[in-house]
Amino acid sequence: MAYQVIARKWRPQKFSDMVGQEQLSRTLRNAVMTGRIAHAYLFVGPRGIGKTTTARIFAKAINCLHPVDGEPCCQCSSCKSIANETNVDVIEIDAATHTQVEKARELCEDVLHLPISSKYKIYIIDEVHMLSKSAWNALLKTIEEPPEHAKFIFATTEVNKVLPTVISRCQRFDLRRIKTPDIAARLRLICDTEKIPVTDGALEIIARYADGGMRDAQSLLDQMISFFGDGGKSEITEDQAQNLFGLAANADMENLMRAIVTNDRAGAVTAVHRLAEEGKNLELLYEEIISWLRGILLSRIVDDPAQLLEASQEKVELYRSFASTANPNMIQRLMEQLASSGYLIREAINKQVFVESILLKAMRIAHAVQIEDLIARLNQLRNAGELDAVRSVVPLYEMPVGQIVVPRDSPLAPAAGRKTAVQIVPADSVSIRNASAQEPVKKTPAPAASRPEPAVEAPRPAPESAPSEPERREEETASVEMSGEDEPEPEPPRMPESGPSGTEQTAENSESEASDSIQTDDPEYSAASPDNDGVPVSQMPRDNGSPEELWQRMIIDVRDNLKKHFLAVAMADGTPERITGSALTVAFDQDYEMLQYQTVEKEIGLLARRLCDLSGDPASTLQILRRTGLATPMQIREREDVEKLKRQAEENALVNDALILFRGHLADAHNVGNDRMPDE
Repeated sequence: MAYQVIARKWRPQKFSDMVGQEQLSRTLRNAVMTGRIAHAYLFVGPRGIGKTTTARIFAKAINCLHPVDGEPCCQCSSCKSIANETNVDVIEIDAATHTQVEKARELCEDVLHLPISSKYKIYIIDEVHMLSKSAWNALLKTIEEPPEHAKFIFATTEVNKVLPTVISRCQRFDLRRIKTPDIAARLRLICDTEKIPVTDGALEIIARYADGGMRDAQSLLDQMISFFGDGGKSEITEDQAQNLFGLAANADMENLMRAIVTNDRAGAVTAVHRLAEEGKNLELLYEEIISWLRGILLSRIVDDPAQLLEASQEKVELYRSFASTANPNMIQRLMEQLASSGYLIREAINKQVFVESILLKAMRIAHAVQIEDLIARLNQLRNAGELDAVRSVVPLYEMPVGQIVVPRDSPLAPAAGRKTAVQIVPADSVSIRNASAQEPVKKTPAPAASRPEPAVEAPRPAPESAPSEPERREEETASVEMSGEDEPEPEPPRMPESGPSGTEQTAENSESEASDSIQTDDPEYSAASPDNDGVPVSQMPRDNGSPEELWQRMIIDVRDNLKKHFLAVAMADGTPERITGSALTVAFDQDYEMLQYQTVEKEIGLLARRLCDLSGDPASTLQILRRTGLATPMQIREREDVEKLKRQAEENALVNDALILFRGHLADAHNVGNDRMPDE
């Protein structure tokens, strides 16, 4: 008799012989016993798990002359003919070969003929996802309403390619992968029956290498017997199975995993190189590394990892020894890095370089300091009282409006309090910024003789509560005194002398006036600074018009060219006051235009650069101030109405009770148009 491979010789003949598909077997047996047999079935699952075998057993069971509890008897003529593949009423079709629509039409015609010797005419169509769409359309009506004597059993590995209209006409059963212990037990039964000496470790390697497929496991067993078998004289060992399939031994894997877990990069690269020289399958090695990481992680977070791991007890103990010292978060990060790149190794040209580079990258990320570890360490330092000095620093969001933080050594910091690292000073003292260096600068008003004559225009109407010009000058003086610096008084204009050298004297006076028009502590702005090679700082050209016209041009530039509409709206509320030398001064109301002031002050460096471009003077600067009495009557009236409503709300007993209950405070008052607050 010709030799028959193990996969065909040990193919199950009854439902009870099937391994790992107990739910499907029970369902089909109950259908045979109760006579509730559907007209079409669809078996879905990966290769080698028993789809076609289940279809044959089911065909034997429904045509068996003497079924026993839904099982075929395997003794009657129908069962024997189906097992020998000679039954004319059980037709097996390979859809990969018969994909044309003509084959589907022939099948539809053949379905109409009655069975010859069996109760049902059964069509087993394997790999049905290979049928063309036109072939499926030809079969749809027949599958939905076949003759009573016809049954269809479909099998596929890619159910996503099957038309949904076909799936809806069938009873679908998903066959799952067979567990590694179940495959190993089946292989042990085969070896004991065939009297083949094989160790349990070798059978476990075969079962694990088969990846859930019984047919693959039986084919590998047949291959191993042919390679190492000597007629039963010697036993096939685990090392022989590892060498045959290119797997790494447990000792080699233990050394590699210890290097990975302990961040020994040299040891990890050396271990991979040694395994590659020995001819190990690097794709399987990559999968084995992920499997070990999973085993280590589960051994750390699960009480009984043996229930979840398809591994021997010896390997589970190895996992536990690693888990006792490894950080589970680090193991999880290693798994995430390696699992996300596993599919790339199949297309890698040099697999050894790929494995080494991916391992080094995963180790670097997994062992790096994590942000949560830093936070935990900071909490420890805070609880130990080592960060008490930091608590004295005022957070930026708690600083008063209009105040800024300056370094201790800054000239803007008060002299009396320079012992601390930083100082909080009024923002007015640093409101002027250089257009190129972007540093805070202090400027003094230029002498009257150096001031350009503004264009004649109608004066801006002042509000009722606006202070007079002397009062504004007093406020300017007070603002300068708050900054901690003294500002010299403007010098009277100097008249040119008459005489023969009057022209030269006039030029000298002009240069003197130009140099005195800007006074600052920054050497970059001095008239004879080394930074500008002794060239005096120029003044803003007079053809720029009045301060209002220049400021309006800047607003249009910001709105149309820079597309900063919110900044342009804030600038529109400012009051351009004067052009002093190369400085444009704009004021905002202290009480009613605070938001506008802060918006412009934030972008003052950008605005200074735009001012230089618009004015044609590279030394142009922008100065913004805060004054009182610049708001319009409408702004004042709205503010007074809001304050009135706020006072009414504070006098309301219900509001006070709510504030006390929720430990809050009254931040704003809405409904400005109302004359009084509601009683409730």
